[in-house]
Amino acid sequence: MTATQVPLLTEDADKNKNVLFDHLIRDAASVQTIDDFKQWTREAIRPIFPHETLGCGYGRIHAGGVGTDGIIAVDYPIEHLKDICNKAGGLDTPILRRWLLTREPQLFDGDVPWPDIPQHWFEQFQRHGMKNVAAHAVYDTERCIGTYHSFHRIPGVLGETHIAMLRQLAPIMHEVLCRVIENLNNVNAFEALLSSLTVREREILRWVAQGKTNREIAEAIFLSEMTVKHHLMRIFQKLKMENRTQLVSRLAEYEARVQPAYGVKIF
Repeated sequence: MTATQVPLLTEDADKNKNVLFDHLIRDAASVQTIDDFKQWTREAIRPIFPHETLGCGYGRIHAGGVGTDGIIAVDYPIEHLKDICNKAGGLDTPILRRWLLTREPQLFDGDVPWPDIPQHWFEQFQRHGMKNVAAHAVYDTERCIGTYHSFHRIPGVLGETHIAMLRQLAPIMHEVLCRVIENLNNVNAFEALLSSLTVREREILRWVAQGKTNREIAEAIFLSEMTVKHHLMRIFQKLKMENRTQLVSRLAEYEARVQPAYGVKIF
């Protein structure tokens, strides 16, 4: 008996496809952080493209190809990602290799594996219950960034509808992810400035972040108020801030955006 392809959307949802895409694009504008990105994929992409797990890789394009800088795991088994990363920490999958050869959306069904699939990779794929893959990527030569979007545990039978949807979604996801990466790089740049502070300056900065005045800081660390003021002026200079209000705001923003990473930058 021939398998019947299950549509991506229910009959009711299909009628509102344009509404769902408008919602997806509108909400994309507010995505700034990795957590925002994860929430956006769950709330805006999943209703259009049903799936249980999503892995999004990004990396810089160089003469030898694309190097993986990070992977964003959305309800994705972290152990599986670690299992398929090579010794250099890069993402190593036959799905991605095929995409690099063809630059076309890739569909993979675990029940009907490709004949040339590496045994170790397929064993890990099955062990973690990944079921299937619908993946596409964007090779952005203008920004010199590549992004890879791999959907797993997709209901129904994979087919042309999924390919068409990948072609629509990947460019949108690429733009949003590039913004998140840029914001992440800005966080890292500020982190580098913070590392230039002396031990005493960092101590004073912690008090400033708590809203303490110069007098309160001076009393807490047994310095004169004038000395605290001089330290603060050097902090402004090193962090490229103009005043205390700007400094406190930037610190709060940094704390909100900084993300804990696993060993190979899996977020």
